[in-house]
Amino acid sequence: MYIRKKYRELLNLADNEFIIPATFQKFIMEREKLHNLIIKGKRGICWCTCCGHNFVSQTKVNCLIKCPNCKQKLLVKTDRLQSYIFKDNLQLLDKIQDTFVLRTFELYSYYSNNNVSHNITEFMRTFIENNSAIDFVSDQVCNHMGYMYVSHFRPRKSWRGRNYRWSYRDIRGMVCPYGLKRILSKTVLKYSQLDTFISKERDYINFVDYFTRLAHYPSFELLIKMKLFNLAKSADKFRSGKNFQEVFGVPKTFYTFIKKHNLSYEQLEVLILIKKEDIKLINKLLRFNNLEELSRYVDLEEAYYKVLKVKRNNEYDYLDYLKACVELQYPMKDKKVLYPKDLKFEHDRVTNLVEVVKNEANDRLIKQRLKTLNQNIYQNDKYIIFPAPSIESLIEESNQLEHCVKTYSQRYALAETDIYFLRNINDKDKPLVTIEVQHNNIVQARIKHNDNPSKEQQKFLDLWQAKILHRIVG
Repeated sequence: MYIRKKYRELLNLADNEFIIPATFQKFIMEREKLHNLIIKGKRGICWCTCCGHNFVSQTKVNCLIKCPNCKQKLLVKTDRLQSYIFKDNLQLLDKIQDTFVLRTFELYSYYSNNNVSHNITEFMRTFIENNSAIDFVSDQVCNHMGYMYVSHFRPRKSWRGRNYRWSYRDIRGMVCPYGLKRILSKTVLKYSQLDTFISKERDYINFVDYFTRLAHYPSFELLIKMKLFNLAKSADKFRSGKNFQEVFGVPKTFYTFIKKHNLSYEQLEVLILIKKEDIKLINKLLRFNNLEELSRYVDLEEAYYKVLKVKRNNEYDYLDYLKACVELQYPMKDKKVLYPKDLKFEHDRVTNLVEVVKNEANDRLIKQRLKTLNQNIYQNDKYIIFPAPSIESLIEESNQLEHCVKTYSQRYALAETDIYFLRNINDKDKPLVTIEVQHNNIVQARIKHNDNPSKEQQKFLDLWQAKILHRIVG
């Protein structure tokens, strides 16, 4: 991929001038400590590959445990383990001339023979200018059988534009917080608190998005100063409001709770609905959709423990059930109605009842329409065409011809479309062809399995349209 002269020069200059500063080396060492294991042998005897300390623990393999000596929380593995690999993307914001560069390194650690070795390789550089970014990867990024990996033992010779079809890497990583305040001090982000956010957020983030967009919102600085770090990730959603209630959707009395649990924006949305300081309930409700709509009918806490918590129940059936109850004019303050013991049974019962009620209403409208549509009845010595006389007839037509005309019942009842049946004159009860008419024109005619009518049937339909629907005398 062609690299513009400007970036070629910057990449070459960076190769000569860039170093791994001591602050980043400190960050690397902190991550290396986490690239270790607790090796568990017989009788629960454990050994920490980070500090070499021996201790006894009954913690199960593949669980995390804190080493009592170095205090690192590490993964437990059996002493039969032959090898294990750790990988992390570590990022450093740097500058070359007047251009910001996000340097991305892979920390690769390999456990074998009771020893962990570490390698660090810079494999990507992201140049950030005018709130846009362009990525370049080194020739150490390789492809083997569709798997993209960094070759740590191959010397870097060149850079190329990143192929965005690669799913292997993105610009996410853990950003080094050390020295970040200094490099931001000469930018518009000097008061943004982005350095404070990075020092707290020791996880993979899209730093470019924060640097070019999110940290520019005044709400980002405010949220960081309020120590609401997870909400700062959604700073773009907090744009207006004269007081705490208007900004956060809950009274200021909830601030301590929000801060204590470092709520995310999704958790805040649940809190706004339940207005209760219950982090366990908030996390349980997070997995459900349509909570806002459900809250119009029920108390979400009661709904969870009485209905949604039940294994076979889901919020979609529950919402359908509640809407059907409203349509049937059930007493919506009655808890027996709001929180049914058997949701599936009650859902099927009330939705079927709604359908019956709708069908009864539609049936009356269809029968009223027949006074006009019967004027279009037409026959010869073999066929007859007449309007569908009822909901029941549409259902029977659908079942026998195996198509979906029964779903047209409401449109037919409301005169949005007209439905006719073509039958043999000597066997009027047996479905043959179903016809839809709009504005006195046939828009479709279908036999079984949605196939087209025969030539003879189509000729009869054309004649009916010309003589009856278009009222041409011949």
